[in-house]
Amino acid sequence: MSTTTSTSTINRHSLLRSIALGGLIVGVTQLIIQEWFVFSVLANSPFNTVTQYIASGILGIAAFNGGIGTVLLGVLIHLLISLVIAGVFLLSADRMPLLRRYAIPGALAYGFSVFIVLNLFVIPLSKAPPLPASTLSVPLLTEITIDHILIIGLTLGFIVRRNANPNA
Repeated sequence: MSTTTSTSTINRHSLLRSIALGGLIVGVTQLIIQEWFVFSVLANSPFNTVTQYIASGILGIAAFNGGIGTVLLGVLIHLLISLVIAGVFLLSADRMPLLRRYAIPGALAYGFSVFIVLNLFVIPLSKAPPLPASTLSVPLLTEITIDHILIIGLTLGFIVRRNANPNA
């Protein structure tokens, strides 16, 4: 009986570690590639403004006047959202053998669904102001393909494949 308890505890810790690892990898990679490189460098928006936009989901327009505090809040919110995104997929894969068996295609589809949920539900229901149309043209395609499908999808798919129990 203690072996079963020990095994489930090890699996739970392994799952929590995978969620933390996946969330941090996804969050930091998105901050570097999407928020800094695409939005700051290519779209010529200051990085502070990009992260303050994330904080504006909670604070509204006041986030843009908050200085370094709202910049850090935006980074923290971004990382927390990344942990939730990783947690939902990894917990689902833990309970669904089909998702473990087809981890990469499932994760790529999940990355696209994250884009849909964030843009159709989360952002419109938040206090974040609408973005000007000019900032949505080129980054939209990169946000869908690179950011959500590849960064979120592939990262989480590889984590599931690495941790998948072939006998489950």
